[in-house]
Amino acid sequence: MASAPSGEQLREALGTIDRLRAENQALKAENQALKAQVEELSTESRALKAENGSLADRVSRLETEMNADSSTTGKPPSSDPIGPRKKRAERRAEARAEKRKQGKQPGSPGAKLERQEPDVVVPHQPSCCRACHRDLAGAEVVGEVVRQVVDLPPVRPVVTDHIAYRYRCTCGTETLGDFPPEARAPVCFGPGVRTVATYMLDRQHVPVERTAELLSDLLGVKVSTGWLCNVQAEAARKLGPFLTWLKGRLLEEPVVHADETGTAVLTTKYWVHTIATKLLALVAVHRERGSEAVKSMAVLPGYTGTIVHDGYVSYPKLTNAEHAQCGAHLLRHLKGVAREEVFAACASAVAGVLMEAKAASEAAAAAGQAAVDPELAERIRASYHAALGSVFELLPPGPKPRRRHTGGWSDAQRKAWNLATRMRDRSGEVLRLLDDTRVPFDNNEAERTLRMVKLHDKISGPFHSTDGAEAFAAVRSYLQTAAKHNENLLGVLHMLFTTGPWVPAPTGPG
Repeated sequence: MASAPSGEQLREALGTIDRLRAENQALKAENQALKAQVEELSTESRALKAENGSLADRVSRLETEMNADSSTTGKPPSSDPIGPRKKRAERRAEARAEKRKQGKQPGSPGAKLERQEPDVVVPHQPSCCRACHRDLAGAEVVGEVVRQVVDLPPVRPVVTDHIAYRYRCTCGTETLGDFPPEARAPVCFGPGVRTVATYMLDRQHVPVERTAELLSDLLGVKVSTGWLCNVQAEAARKLGPFLTWLKGRLLEEPVVHADETGTAVLTTKYWVHTIATKLLALVAVHRERGSEAVKSMAVLPGYTGTIVHDGYVSYPKLTNAEHAQCGAHLLRHLKGVAREEVFAACASAVAGVLMEAKAASEAAAAAGQAAVDPELAERIRASYHAALGSVFELLPPGPKPRRRHTGGWSDAQRKAWNLATRMRDRSGEVLRLLDDTRVPFDNNEAERTLRMVKLHDKISGPFHSTDGAEAFAAVRSYLQTAAKHNENLLGVLHMLFTTGPWVPAPTGPG
């Protein structure tokens, strides 16, 4: 029979148990610490993954923006880097070379100066026979060859003294003769000089300093830049009745085009807005891009026809009017979405439906129809929504994440969702040309009007004052409307400075 453990053994066993308990407690504490550390590392890992996803998304977006150009966005071609612009020009040149050779084409009537009624006739008679050298005086004239030279005479200013005589009546009253309107100071420039100055500044976009130099050389007297600015302001003031007429005329149009582009007054960003038709062009400058600028032009808030635009947020707020979105803008955005391979086929399908709608509308318009045949229009609408539906099927399930760079959606997916949602929710505006064949596919009418503003920025730089920018916009409205009516622009400017602004004769819708 085993003997009972001694007290010493019991104490030793109890000590071992206590030590093991202490070690166990230490291990538990260490285990808890490790668990906490693992949890902390796990949280940090999740945060790093989210940050990595956000950074990857941001890099993708920045790469997309860096590679974006006018062919895939609403950016103007002038903003493209020189490389893509050069390649695009080369591709266009190659395409033209495939279709036609340079120069006059076979069968084309060509272009040449037409003969005019001569102001001066200069005879040229041979003095002797080219064969025997006999004198030809009194010889028979058997024919003639006429060559006409169109040239400018030497520019020399015509200086006119206007003398107003003062007469004394028998009653003692003295009466001074009236000066004509152009004689406004002891020495001043007349309406012809004002016409040329305004034409150079606002039609040819020659900088103020160079215009002053040109006129000084032509006139032989010093022309100041300050006087040129005053002339431009004077032209704008005289255009008050024309601008009132223009705004009233635009309100009567069934379809107008609206757009805006950025410019600068000194170092401040401004916006140039336009409302245009085939025969009318209103241009205005405003500090804002949105609704305040639209209201200040005093046309679109009361307009009840159809506005063609690029979908900018201020236009849908005009609830009195119908709306049509520019198909050319949508095609560029679809091309941008198609750069992501997964969306290429769907984006191409949507673009194909848009081009089908364009062709159907133009064919109906050529046939004199007010709208596309209802059955054809319905088939195009069905194809349109089916093509958009295929885009949504490629997107992740659930709603789009509210914030960028939070993971879950790539920048390409967001871009595809934004465009497809806009085209779905605004399908009536996108396909307006099916219901009204007067509505064109694109917004080129407005874009052509604003293209000259970008040219002015490029040549003359920023405007020096808000008044100067507004005067330029007023004169551009006048000149572009006159150009659409094939008027001589120097003629309508001279009319402005003499008898008053030109206004076109009443016609049908512009």
